[in-house]
Amino acid sequence: MKPYYDHAGITIYHGDCLEIMLELDKVDLVLTDPPYGINYQTNWRKISMKPDVLSGDLNPPLHSISLIAEILKDGGALYLATRFDVSHLWRSAIANNFLKEKTPIYWDKGNHTSGDLEGDYGGRVEIFIFCHKGRHLLRSRQSNLWSIPRDSSGDHPTPKPVSLMRRMIENSSDIDDLVLDPFVGSGTTLVAAKELGRKAIGIEIEERYCEIAAKRLSQEILQF
Repeated sequence: MKPYYDHAGITIYHGDCLEIMLELDKVDLVLTDPPYGINYQTNWRKISMKPDVLSGDLNPPLHSISLIAEILKDGGALYLATRFDVSHLWRSAIANNFLKEKTPIYWDKGNHTSGDLEGDYGGRVEIFIFCHKGRHLLRSRQSNLWSIPRDSSGDHPTPKPVSLMRRMIENSSDIDDLVLDPFVGSGTTLVAAKELGRKAIGIEIEERYCEIAAKRLSQEILQF
């Protein structure tokens, strides 16, 4: 299994996480933003040169949970981003794999979605399901509502801010711990882990996102 990128404890694998996770050692923390299973499409994507629909976004990849539960160390934690309309599917998969669901985190993005302007409320928060494997101890106790401005889309249609991922990594891991993101996208989890002195593995099925993530990490190296 050859890495796409490997430097200073940060590794990216290009491929299917269901295959690659089978070959990995245990990890201390899993932090990920998988495809939501909502056939994600926006006007921004329609006019871009990129594919209209996120890869794997026709159905949420619930089958990844069994492997995540297996690879996570006892005492480790899982943070998983999702939407309210598919969160029950993830929660069921999590319970079936004996991970203990705790209080979810609500990320206040600072602005709301458009959607049905006359018949629905604008969605301003996103959900992170938070789970323990065994008993996990937080490094600091906070409320579950986090107000962190969202980033512009840029090279990825659903980016998460580095500061958001940093907070989860700081709260649930220590220096030199190993963090895994099996749906790494443009690499935000890896950037946050590197900044905090953690080791990290990212897996991504779309090569263009591997390239973007590797480039971001290379730029981080040049800044130090």
